[in-house]
Amino acid sequence: MFIEMPVSEYGLTQHDSLTAAQQAASEAASACGGRSFTCVVFQQGGRLMLSTAFSNAFLVKHVVAEPATKGGNPRSATNRPMDSAHVRAISKYLVENERNYILPPLTLNVRSVPAIHVPRGNFATTVGFVVIGDETKFSVTDGQHRLAAIAKASESLNDPESGFTSDSVSVVIVVEPDLARIHQDFADAAQTKQIPASLLAAFNTREPLNRVLTKIVDGSRLFRGRIDETSKSLSKNSPAIFLLNQVRGLVKELLFRDYALSESSIPARSNQVIGSTEKQDAFVERTLSMMDILTRQMTPWSIIAELPTSGGPANQVVDYRKHYINMTATGLVIIGHVAYEIEKNQDSQWRTDRYVDLATKIDWRRDADIWQGSIISGDKISTTRAPGRIAARKVMAAIGLPSTDVVESVIPGTDPLVSYGS
Repeated sequence: MFIEMPVSEYGLTQHDSLTAAQQAASEAASACGGRSFTCVVFQQGGRLMLSTAFSNAFLVKHVVAEPATKGGNPRSATNRPMDSAHVRAISKYLVENERNYILPPLTLNVRSVPAIHVPRGNFATTVGFVVIGDETKFSVTDGQHRLAAIAKASESLNDPESGFTSDSVSVVIVVEPDLARIHQDFADAAQTKQIPASLLAAFNTREPLNRVLTKIVDGSRLFRGRIDETSKSLSKNSPAIFLLNQVRGLVKELLFRDYALSESSIPARSNQVIGSTEKQDAFVERTLSMMDILTRQMTPWSIIAELPTSGGPANQVVDYRKHYINMTATGLVIIGHVAYEIEKNQDSQWRTDRYVDLATKIDWRRDADIWQGSIISGDKISTTRAPGRIAARKVMAAIGLPSTDVVESVIPGTDPLVSYGS
């Protein structure tokens, strides 16, 4: 038998053919005023499961979330407390990308099994037809925030021409009446690994900041082939010079004057500063011009640019990283902060001269006096904003730039404790 448990317990009926199963499901749906859905029927962990797709309109009507109350007893509810900010973020993504979005599958639970019709046979997996009536309700095992966001986005995209409510999301339905097991399913489904920030930056090119970031990396003689775009942290023995997310911190300084600008604030700010293709191209061109000057003039960047990107000679990067501030994420942020001020001047020759000064008049070695008492304390380098801003002011003073940081303050929408290194 396909199912090694009593089929009647699961509302599952076997038929001599697929056509017979489909006909029986259609008749049952007509009799109860319900609908028949084609699904894949299979077993996992000793339980019956179904896989199909529901329209957004169907999900909003038939799937319910039972979030726990913050501070209350979560064991009495099906789902964890709802994070309203997370719902707003997903809903905003759906509304803004109505014709170009993707949602991962939802995992649903049904305690009272609907009728399921399958062809007879000794199959591990088979096509079947599940009958769902208006009274059938599903709960969410995994994806309650996606479900709430779909409902919220449906209210905004209620124009019949949008087609959003007709879009569908794939679902896996677990047949499980036991609440304790439903809670365990949620815990089991939540065992996911966070995507490293560098890999997310490389893949998420919907964001204008990330689009210019990848162009800068590919166009820079120093960065090209020497940036780790997949790791969460940079191994001390890595021949890569920076993580992609660390270069992203440089770009955030160049665009917004703050590497720690919160991710939720970036889309709106990016659209203001580099919202058009023309603005993005102009920003990339000026940034690559800056990088070219610094790469030709600054130690050890000028040396590293001449090294191969792999093999024995490339391992010199490891030694340079130990001894130079501009080989660290903190150094990149300082360079970006100073460059933000330089870029305010419209005179290209003046900007070139200042970048030459930044490359040649500043001693970028870790033991240089300019870094002592700010980012360097003992043998450690600070990775937080305040010491970095002090160091940046010293650099600006050394190359003749007026400092605009009268008082170090926290810019709204930023996190002053975010580290440079991630």
